[in-house]
Amino acid sequence: MLGEVRKAACVAIGDELLAGDYPDSNSGAIAQALAELGIEVERFVVVGDSKENLERTLYDLCARYQVVVCSGGIGPTLDDVTRDAAAAAAGVPLELDAKVLEWLRESYARRNRKMALSNERQAWFPSGAQVMPNAVGTAPGFRVWIDGGMLAVLPGPPHEMRDMLQRELLPWLRSTCGQGPALATQRFYLLGLPESNFSDRAGDWMARGANPLMGVTAHTGILKVTLRGRAESPEGAQALVAARAAEFRERFAAEIYSEDDPRVGVALVRLLASKGRKLALAESCTGGLAAELLTEAAGASQVFQAGWVTYSNEAKSACLGVDPALIVRHGAVSAEVAKAMAQGAAQRSGADVAVAITGVAGPDGGTPEKPVGLVWFGLSVGGELSAVEQRFPPVDRTSIRRYAAHVALDLVRRHVR
Repeated sequence: MLGEVRKAACVAIGDELLAGDYPDSNSGAIAQALAELGIEVERFVVVGDSKENLERTLYDLCARYQVVVCSGGIGPTLDDVTRDAAAAAAGVPLELDAKVLEWLRESYARRNRKMALSNERQAWFPSGAQVMPNAVGTAPGFRVWIDGGMLAVLPGPPHEMRDMLQRELLPWLRSTCGQGPALATQRFYLLGLPESNFSDRAGDWMARGANPLMGVTAHTGILKVTLRGRAESPEGAQALVAARAAEFRERFAAEIYSEDDPRVGVALVRLLASKGRKLALAESCTGGLAAELLTEAAGASQVFQAGWVTYSNEAKSACLGVDPALIVRHGAVSAEVAKAMAQGAAQRSGADVAVAITGVAGPDGGTPEKPVGLVWFGLSVGGELSAVEQRFPPVDRTSIRRYAAHVALDLVRRHVR
């Protein structure tokens, strides 16, 4: 029995993770699932396919934490060393599980495929380990005790990991260590606020000892804010989070665009549909990215009237009716041209709301007057025109374009909510 478990660690295994070829998406999912049991993950560790390094890592972590969950390295190839490292860390040999081997053979037979000899490696486990069946793949996981800590080994492919986590590991943890303090969670997604300004306005809500605890992450202009409240009962935890969430909604009313889905376009489609509004887009530097974000939402056809990607000056004039003299006088990246693009999109589509984007995405093309990262947004709402300037950090081209697409859709939200 594990008793009352409160702290844990996650290990992601694979040379490809250390090389940066793929991100570690598994550890975050595992940590969120364990948090629902009141188990806090204190460490994320990434280890390559070195048996010796992995053995030391697993032994050291199991000596410090009651629960260690790792993913990856239990496939059929020689670089899948997790089972060997776990056995060495536990001080036990590997043993063949005849039932698992038979299951593997039957799995391949059902698909009219011959099992390769290398797949037999997946039927070997540390002596005394408890096997966790894989319902969606061919790599069973296992649990084994190492120096007082329980090591749970899950597959690396995310869909296999998640299925085994939910189907096998979490139920076992609930029955073995019980439910810790009740946890309640609330998330908010915000736009139009730098992380530093958010921190200033949040104040002591972000103190490490606060309950609910508040965490924030930033990505391409979007802030993801998570409230986590702990109490002896689910009702108590929910009450703590609900009280802080009410205050949060009031303090950040202008910036919150969603409480459930981080996709900006999805949130905007919901809002426009509820208001019965129609939207048109006119894009230059974003090259259709704003339209792509908008059409991620099912039902976008209810609100998205039309869109234009007018990258050249000639296209701005031919497709949207922008006066060429306006472009010559002010330049394509200007308030005047942005408003003319929005006006043209609204008139040609019949939409009552239109937003236009024109800017310098880089890495070339910037000037002292119009540097890389400068973007102008034009807005037409019920025939009234306005323009907004943004100067994004001169980072990479992809990020500037995504920043701009997010801001464009958020400008619409702020004007129609």
